[in-house]
Amino acid sequence: MASDLEQKIIRQVHYYFGDINLPRDKFLQEKIKENEDGWVPLEVMLKFKRLASLSEDSKVIAEALEKSEEKLVLVNEDKTQIKRNPEKPLPANNEEHIKKLQERSAYAKGFPLDTELNEIINFMEEYGPAESVIRRTDSNHKFKGSCFIVFKDVETAKKFVELESVKFKDNELLRKMQQDYHSDKKKEIEDRKKQNKEKKQALVNEQAQKIQFPNGAVVQFTGIAEGKNLTREEIKEKLKEVSGFEVVYIDFNKGDTEGYARFSKENNAVDFVKKLTDGEVEVAESKLKVKALEGDEEKEYLKKTSEAMASQRQKQKNSKKRKGGNHGGGRNAKHAKRGSEKE
Repeated sequence: MASDLEQKIIRQVHYYFGDINLPRDKFLQEKIKENEDGWVPLEVMLKFKRLASLSEDSKVIAEALEKSEEKLVLVNEDKTQIKRNPEKPLPANNEEHIKKLQERSAYAKGFPLDTELNEIINFMEEYGPAESVIRRTDSNHKFKGSCFIVFKDVETAKKFVELESVKFKDNELLRKMQQDYHSDKKKEIEDRKKQNKEKKQALVNEQAQKIQFPNGAVVQFTGIAEGKNLTREEIKEKLKEVSGFEVVYIDFNKGDTEGYARFSKENNAVDFVKKLTDGEVEVAESKLKVKALEGDEEKEYLKKTSEAMASQRQKQKNSKKRKGGNHGGGRNAKHAKRGSEKE
């Protein structure tokens, strides 16, 4: 029967050659490839600090591994080399394998930030067997006080999570299954995004309400045949010529079959339509049907226009790329980029 020290050695070496660590341990993979049969010298293994802290005697390590019931790692005849048992091949690193790992993994938070990995591993012996302990670190590789613990089976993981209390140095640990952690984290991120979006929209709405337009100054034009690639400039010049009024913005994209024009002063649109015969104006051989927006239709269009303008201005402010001058709005945010206008 293995002693306490031998059990720790077995557990540590099994971690190095285990299903979780070995696929991502490039150093150990290279050492395995150096030998045709996959043997790794124990003198190489002693370069691993956690193993060396248990024993620096190759013979002690070899004899401990020979007492392992699991036989994940084999020892050669002269007890100088070890390798993963070829009868226990690594599982395929696919979605199914990852899912099974998550099912028997737990999340624990509340460890002091100066806690060493060995301390956590030793602490988890009481709640194991644990196959792996993975400390979570930030972008600067500093411990975040939480870790993922991969247990040997789902039942052991659930038992650890469901305990009424687990304390590490008087610190109560927050525990949950890894799958629940990821679900909660995903919801937290989604909620944060939603709140940020609502805050941005509230700011846009507030700014939009400050944007004022003259009433009776917007016309809608329709009837552009498909294939007639009229430009904003052509439409703007023609409306200005026929109406005699200043056109501040054309809400239209080349290839569209309809669009909107906004004049500079109150009732310009109404007065312009009155000048037309049958409510039509010819632009580059296309007869456009023109009507002035009124009532709720006008209010809804101007509301969308002001929101688009406010949104565009906010983006410019946030990116610190404001170039001066205002940009016209349209039916949605993309129309705010269509052209400049004078206000």
